[in-house]
Amino acid sequence: MSSGGDRIMEGKRKILLVDDDKDFVEATKLVLESKPYEVIVAYDGDQALAEARQKKPDLIVLDIIMP
Repeated sequence: MSSGGDRIMEGKRKILLVDDDKDFVEATKLVLESKPYEVIVAYDGDQALAEARQKKPDLIVLDIIMP
């Protein structure tokens, strides 16, 4: 059985970044990728749900005010 701490050693943590502001997404992605994170990007809610189901991120950073 593995604990949550063991997962850190397995590789990069996945972050799903969801925002309709493409400039914000790209700037934030650059910062996060300079750290040990794999960044998954979505620009709308439907895309975010699909990415979350498929890639199972460790963290979701979500803009709650999107069209």
